[in-house]
Amino acid sequence: MEPALDETTLVPCPTWAPGIRIAALSTVLKEFDRVGLPRVLRSVSNAADRDICQGRGLRSWCFDRGLNRDAGLFVASRLARQPFIDGPNGLMARAEGNRILETQANGRLVYGLGLGALEGSPVALLSSDAVPAGRQVEVLILDASTDPIAVRQASVLTYSCGDEVAAQANNLHAVVDAAISSGQVLLSSVAEVFPHLRIGPRAAEAFAALTGAEPVFQQLVRHLRALNSAAEAWAAGAPYQPQGVTFSPESEQTLSHGRFGPMRDFPSPDGFGQERWSLHTKLTGGNGARMYFRAIRSPEGVAVLIGYFGHHLPCMRYP
Repeated sequence: MEPALDETTLVPCPTWAPGIRIAALSTVLKEFDRVGLPRVLRSVSNAADRDICQGRGLRSWCFDRGLNRDAGLFVASRLARQPFIDGPNGLMARAEGNRILETQANGRLVYGLGLGALEGSPVALLSSDAVPAGRQVEVLILDASTDPIAVRQASVLTYSCGDEVAAQANNLHAVVDAAISSGQVLLSSVAEVFPHLRIGPRAAEAFAALTGAEPVFQQLVRHLRALNSAAEAWAAGAPYQPQGVTFSPESEQTLSHGRFGPMRDFPSPDGFGQERWSLHTKLTGGNGARMYFRAIRSPEGVAVLIGYFGHHLPCMRYP
C-alpha cells in the first residue's frame, strides 16, 4: 500500500521547467502524507538519475539553485529508499512470489504502475506537457506461470499534483483504513494515519489484543477515522462534532455514582491531565463496545484523546 513513482514519466519535457515539475511532485507527496499513506516513495533503482532535463536526473535537479529549496529537499528525502521496485530482491519480485509476472501499460513494461496494480496502491507522476494531470491508468498483469498465459487488467490511480490527491482524499482514506489489518498494525501506524489521536494506555492495551478478525474491528477503524476527521475540521469557537458515528456523554448520575463513576477514570495519554471520561462512541459490532474520547484544543493544536475501548460499562440505566 506504499505509494510508488511512475518511472515512465521521468523523461525530459521541452516546455515545463524541472523546478515546476518537482514542486508539483512535492505537493503530491505532502498530500499523500496528509491522508495517512506511508511516508515513502517506492521507485526503480535508477529513478533518481534518469534524465528529466539536460541529461540530469532528480538527484541533481532537487538541489539546483534555481529550484524551490524546500520542495527539492522534500522530494530528495523520499528518493533512493530501499527496497526498490525492480531487481531480483525488489518489491515486484516479492509481490510475484512463485509466479512469473509482467506488468504493462500502453504496450510497455512498467514497474511503478505495476506495483500499484498488484497492491492497489496510488502512484505519483512527474508531471509534464505530455502528462499534465493524473488519471486512471489501465495496467495489464500477465502471469506466465500458467498455460495459457493468464491476463487480467487493473486500474491504477495516479496523481501529478496535490490538488488531485486532496480531491480523492475520501477514497484514499478508505484504502489506508483497509490496510489496517490488526490492532498491532493500528498502533504502529496511528501517528501517520490518525495524526490528531492520542491513545491512552488502557485503550492501547485493548487495541493491541485485536486480531483484526473481530466483528467490531473495521467499525473501530471507522470510528477512529471519524474522530480524526472531526479534529481536522474543528473550527475555533465551534463544538467538536464527529460525523457518521453515534456518540453521547454519560449521565451526571452515572458520573457521580460511587461505583460507576470511578470506572470511567481511565489513564490519559502521556502529557495530558487526568479527569473522569464521559463522551463515548457506540460501536454495534460484537458485544456493543464503547470508545471513550476527549477532544482538546491547545496552543500546540488539536488532539483527541482515547481513554478506553471495550465492552459496555455498567451505568445507572444498565447496572
